[in-house]
Amino acid sequence: MKKILITGANGMLATAIKNALSGCDVYAFSSQELDITCSQSLHKKIATVQPDYIINCAAYTAVDLAETEQEKAFKINALAVEKMAQIAKQYHVTLVHFSTDYVFKGDAAMPYQPDQDTDPINVYGASKLAGEKAISRVNGKHYIFRISWLYAANGKNFFKWVAGTDVKELNIVNTQTGSPTSAIDVANFINHVIDNDPKNYGIYHFTNQGEMTWYAFAKAINQKFDLNKTINPVATFKTDAKRPAYSVLDCKKTEQVFNYSTPSISDGLDRVVARYKS
Repeated sequence: MKKILITGANGMLATAIKNALSGCDVYAFSSQELDITCSQSLHKKIATVQPDYIINCAAYTAVDLAETEQEKAFKINALAVEKMAQIAKQYHVTLVHFSTDYVFKGDAAMPYQPDQDTDPINVYGASKLAGEKAISRVNGKHYIFRISWLYAANGKNFFKWVAGTDVKELNIVNTQTGSPTSAIDVANFINHVIDNDPKNYGIYHFTNQGEMTWYAFAKAINQKFDLNKTINPVATFKTDAKRPAYSVLDCKKTEQVFNYSTPSISDGLDRVVARYKS
């Protein structure tokens, strides 16, 4: 039975992965139980558990706050990740790490390939890119999966806000295009990776297939729940951090290497809606 160590265990992605993993011995630690910025704690946990895989779901994800908390964002998303990669290599552990579509500038007209040039336009994206580069430099057994617009029935995210807010009229930006991605679908894919590991390490993209704006996604959520909210498109919405205008990720390499068909945005939404209602 494979041993899996999961960091950031209380987050929406880790919660979904814990639910999806089958036939594994899972050791999941919250950020309170394992502070990944403490090298000593990290080393002790990995040495004690001796996992086959580390799934790193611990991350600094406050995109706007990162603009004023740059040091904290880089400490969690880059420096801690580098140390984790070094310890994983020392113990011959495969590291599964998640990055973001925000490593790209967002001025493309076609979905981004995994090997395309990166050029983040905000601190969060820059910190995640630094983490990617650190893992690649350490060059142990690793998978970096860039995901995008993650949402789930738990945690703090756009889906839950639209579904749960009492506000009847919402103004949603329609000038950012991406691929809303269900944490359930990411988790099911990670279970597949561990069950069928091709050992073809590197950077991959995993998102639900298709593309839409935040406005279109809000409308889809509104329709799924029959919320009867008024959804208004707006061109701009003031935020501290810039967002890529277009950050759709091409997942063909992922599908080919892992022999996996990535679900559509619509199917992913159906699964999360069902989980939210249950």
